[in-house]
Amino acid sequence: MNILVLHVVSDMYGSSKVLLQAVTALKASGHKVCVVVSEKGPLTEALELEGIETKIIRLGILRRRYLNVLGLLNRIGVLTRAFFALKKLCKQNQIDIIYTNTAPVIIGGILSKFTGIKNVWHLHEILEPSSFMHRFFGWMINATAQKVIVVSDAVYNNWAGRIDTSKMVKVYNGFEPSDIKVGVNVGANANNIKPLREQLNLNDNTVLVGMVGRVNLIKGQFYFIQIAAAAKAAGLNCHFVMIGDAYKGYEYLYPQLESQIAALGLQNTITNLYYQPNAVALIQQLDIFVLPSIKPDSFPVVILEAMAAGKPIIATNQGGAQEQIDDCVTGFLVPINDATIAAQKLGVLVNNPDMRTQMGQAGTKKLEEQFSLATFNKNIVDQIV
Repeated sequence: MNILVLHVVSDMYGSSKVLLQAVTALKASGHKVCVVVSEKGPLTEALELEGIETKIIRLGILRRRYLNVLGLLNRIGVLTRAFFALKKLCKQNQIDIIYTNTAPVIIGGILSKFTGIKNVWHLHEILEPSSFMHRFFGWMINATAQKVIVVSDAVYNNWAGRIDTSKMVKVYNGFEPSDIKVGVNVGANANNIKPLREQLNLNDNTVLVGMVGRVNLIKGQFYFIQIAAAAKAAGLNCHFVMIGDAYKGYEYLYPQLESQIAALGLQNTITNLYYQPNAVALIQQLDIFVLPSIKPDSFPVVILEAMAAGKPIIATNQGGAQEQIDDCVTGFLVPINDATIAAQKLGVLVNNPDMRTQMGQAGTKKLEEQFSLATFNKNIVDQIV
């Protein structure tokens, strides 16, 4: 099969990592894949290393900031140019299937509707059900996709009222500790970077607690800071690190984060490492991983990475994390708005290294049994083609 893959960003976070895994599996299964993204970046570099054809075409995704007259006119122009460029590409490459990755890439549905080419839409998002974006994307996906792949039960339930459930199929994201298809081998690279403890001048008795996530209003960086403050007030011997750069347009949050850290007197308790290309290897150097999202995540790849690294996980009790984490077995699920309770759970792990080891091992076992990369590869290929 000749497959056209549509994706927007070229970062190397969740949905981009899943896309790289999917197209690599498609290629390994003998299918010809052409990936179109809107910009160059780490993803296109990884695709090129895999020998996968890549094109740069602005795809004109729809975001809230475009919901005004000038914004909509801009989107119409970009979508029109993208449509004709992609239509030409479909003809040149004799495309059999369009694989659209993430809800905002509406050009995949438009292209499918006007060309008659089968469209498989891969949904990674959980949106507010009453929002305009949920209604619009749901209508568009339902009208133009022949199949909809969802990454978790949480995503399925979020869209079941908008999209015909007979079209929907669940494929869990997958991850392999010894062969990470995003171009980073946990075991190898953990020893090829300067140890975090050395960078931060920490002694061996200080428990290292970290989060990885793009800076925005929902990933929970501000909540992470509140948890750190509660942990400090409780006298816990730990240091906190934040890893991740900002989504475009959210750079203004950087000084706000630093201001909150200073206001709470946490300059010696929290270190913000911003973007790190070796984030997966850095996770392996943590003692405890935290995902403090204040809105539901669909099925966070970063949790799978922490499971692969054998780390106990503390995450907010919502979304796909509820399917990934067995509470009190592989980690703890905590409220989205109670830093004191979160810090109490953290304290249990800080003061019990044996429990940290046991939970980390249990998480790796669950990953291998339920969320392996081999299972993902087979399922994603079967569902796309």
